[in-house]
Amino acid sequence: MAHRATRAVLAAVFLLLSAPATAACADLWEWLNSGCRRLVDTYQKGGNDLIVSGYSWHTPWTWTPEKRAEENEAAWGGGWGRTIERENGDTDTVYFLVFNDSHSKPQYNLGYGWSTYWGRRDSVQGGLGYTLMLVARNDIFNGWPFPAVLPLASVRYDRVTLYATYIPTLGGVNNGSVLYLFGRIGLD
Repeated sequence: MAHRATRAVLAAVFLLLSAPATAACADLWEWLNSGCRRLVDTYQKGGNDLIVSGYSWHTPWTWTPEKRAEENEAAWGGGWGRTIERENGDTDTVYFLVFNDSHSKPQYNLGYGWSTYWGRRDSVQGGLGYTLMLVARNDIFNGWPFPAVLPLASVRYDRVTLYATYIPTLGGVNNGSVLYLFGRIGLD
């Protein structure tokens, strides 16, 4: 039941980013209208991306050796995104990503990411930013989506970007503190 609800909620949010959402943004408070417009503009005007997921490192100082041995580090998965690169080099991305979580179960992510970069665009660039997302996984809230905000560090060259984020502990040992790596390949 929760799996169907999860997919339904994520699909509804994704559809909200489509053309009818343009009118919906106008009826919001000004501060919310700005964020809504940025999401809709990124979705409507952005270039297509392939999102690839790959690795999660469970930090040894927050996990017992026995529990770390049980956890899945091969966070394989994939998704789709749309990205706009602004004139100043900053990027906005909306995305949907599914990958194997630490328990080898699917984790669904629907989100927005923002990054700013330094250096020349025609060379390797480092960047920092954040992601806001809805996350759904079986072991938290029985699979119901919940919001999350995480930091992003990135390295990009041409159309390829490697991201890293840190998922902090949720209290105590064996509850979080994971470094997660994934990437984005611009298709347009």
